[in-house]
Amino acid sequence: MATEKRSFTISVLKESEVIYYGECNSLTLPSSKDFITILPYHTPLIMKLGAGPITMRSDGQKQILATVKTGLVYVGENEVTVLVDL
Repeated sequence: MATEKRSFTISVLKESEVIYYGECNSLTLPSSKDFITILPYHTPLIMKLGAGPITMRSDGQKQILATVKTGLVYVGENEVTVLVDL
């Protein structure tokens, strides 16, 4: 029996640089009303971000990647791209 991958690739980008690129187990993003958590194999999604922290969990460790004013997130084939304005 094949095991499912329990992580996904994320790219957090701002206009002039890559803030983070790598694997994680979950990603929590601010939306206009609340927070949304992305897990492996999440349904495809395009969403505008609200103000707040972008937090990831990887191997049990929690890390704040950035605190944003606004941005966009794209969730695709077990991959997430976040474009941010700090």
